[in-house]
Amino acid sequence: MNADDFSPLTQALAAMLAKASPNERKKLAREIARDLRKSNLQRIRAQKNPDGTAFTKRKASTVTVLRGMKFVWKGQPRSLKNWRLRKTKKGEVITGYDLEKKAERSFYKRDILRFIEVKKDKISTAKPNKQTRMFKRLATARYLRMSANDKGVDLFFAPQVAGIAAVHHYGLKERVRGKSLEIQYPERKLLGFSPADIKHIENQLLTFLTNH
Repeated sequence: MNADDFSPLTQALAAMLAKASPNERKKLAREIARDLRKSNLQRIRAQKNPDGTAFTKRKASTVTVLRGMKFVWKGQPRSLKNWRLRKTKKGEVITGYDLEKKAERSFYKRDILRFIEVKKDKISTAKPNKQTRMFKRLATARYLRMSANDKGVDLFFAPQVAGIAAVHHYGLKERVRGKSLEIQYPERKLLGFSPADIKHIENQLLTFLTNH
């Protein structure tokens, strides 16, 4: 995101902010950053570029959706939904929403005494839906970060996902893990200013300047 995305009016209004105190500018920047992150999250979930066009669809395939799981952990029954498995240096970890504790919890797979039930579904990506949409992980406040001060606003992805976000945002090539094969991804603009964003920021600036 850069100043070239803004209209001359927005840039002129921003120049007038120099008369405001640093604390006032910082407060305004936080409001702009908050609303901008919200709109970008909504747009990514809607699978659209900042200009309103749809993301390039990925090739139709079948994905596995991890529904629910029941297991015995340290002698206690546990039920998870929306679970996922990841590998760490200390072993495989299962993370999901714990229905008993009503919070997201993680368990080392080695600590699980036995599995009672594991639910998985295979869904075609030919018809996009909530389960098969792209960038579900990126489109969360946990990974789409913001910062604001009296000099400006930044919207960026957390370090652990910034690489894959850049590959899709700029349409780069990525090497398949463990193989000497590169995949060319289409450009999908994850971050940016939509016309509605720019109009909203202009209104925020006008309101601020009118009241100061």
